[in-house]
Amino acid sequence: MIKKYLPKSLLIRAISIIIIPMIMFQVIIVAVFFDSLWERVISRMSRSVAMEIALTVNQIRINNISIEQVNNDYGSYTEIIYAKINSSNLIEDYARNDIKYLDFVTNGFKKELQGILQATHWVQTENDLINVHINLGEEMIKVTFHKKRISTARVHIFLGWVIFSSAILIFISFLFLRNQIKPITQLAIAAEEFGKGNNVSNFKVSGASDVRRASIEFIKMKNRITKQVEQRSLMLAGVGHDLKTPLTRMRLQAETVADEKSKKSLVDEIKHMNLMLDEYLNFSKESNFKDNIKINPIESIIKIKNDIHFKDKDIDIEIVNDATIEVNANIFNRSIINLLNNSLEYSDKVKIVIETTLEITKVEIHDNGNGIPKSEIANVFKPFYRIDKSRNQNSTNSGLGLSTTKNLLNSINGTIELADSKILGGLEVRIKIPN
Repeated sequence: MIKKYLPKSLLIRAISIIIIPMIMFQVIIVAVFFDSLWERVISRMSRSVAMEIALTVNQIRINNISIEQVNNDYGSYTEIIYAKINSSNLIEDYARNDIKYLDFVTNGFKKELQGILQATHWVQTENDLINVHINLGEEMIKVTFHKKRISTARVHIFLGWVIFSSAILIFISFLFLRNQIKPITQLAIAAEEFGKGNNVSNFKVSGASDVRRASIEFIKMKNRITKQVEQRSLMLAGVGHDLKTPLTRMRLQAETVADEKSKKSLVDEIKHMNLMLDEYLNFSKESNFKDNIKINPIESIIKIKNDIHFKDKDIDIEIVNDATIEVNANIFNRSIINLLNNSLEYSDKVKIVIETTLEITKVEIHDNGNGIPKSEIANVFKPFYRIDKSRNQNSTNSGLGLSTTKNLLNSINGTIELADSKILGGLEVRIKIPN
């Protein structure tokens, strides 16, 4: 359950490992500060002011010292002002006191004053001033002082420094971690590009020793795979070119056969072998088909349909949405031609549904053939793989059409999927190319 909510990015995970303990540590510090230091300081300052007020009130009540004398003798030192008020305002002041909310600092002072001053009193706040009304029976004394006498502004500075220093540490950690994770990201991007068949030439080894070691091993693996692919391509190309010459001689010798039936049979077999060799050669050269030529996919499909090879075929085109976008011309054209040839080989009707948006190009090719069993869908994308179940084996089938198409689409981040067609009842091929 917890894994669903954890971040997926390595950078975010690394930052979280730093941020979460730091936040917990700061919360503990602030909690301890408020509980053991700030609250204690506020309590002691409030007790000190409460004792000053209680002492002065006792002097006024017992020794009959005048309010003017108290203000003259102690006012400039204690910053506390005393005044006599009419006791008839008692009820009104009580009403105001009950309605007005006392903050944390004032409420703490009120509790301290209750334990020290032996007289009826109540506390009110007015802006940054605190008023204490003390009932002495026949008269009432109003004591006024500034809230700074029982509070300290240091708490705000302390909290500000805690937050500011934490933000600086998190930012510095983010910069360092991003630089450490950047080589890993570059390695992942290089591996992804190489997996799609693209050339990775600008990848550089960097980062920590472990990352550098992984990068070096990736380069070695890339070179080994590239060499094996080149050897395979050279072998296929060599075999194809070597077989072209005897096939040409066989074609010339077949023309000398007197029996027309035997002659036609030989010519057809030679033609089929030439077509198979062309597929092998194209498969060996598939990496050369990616270029910078762009074309509108809808215009490309319409042009392919009107081509001489497909002009007489039963092919319908349905355009769901037409956005002005472009795709790689050679890869897109070759992929569509391969799929149309594959569909028309085993069916007599094809429908193409195409949708282009600013984000993606979707092409669906439906046919009315026998389709492909679901158990064989994963296998038909393997090179040289052939099936004899739902589609009859043909002598020109090399088993490279879908494999070549998938490799071409992978090189431009495209995907290909097979499913049962709900439109024509045969096979449905779905192509998606991000724009």
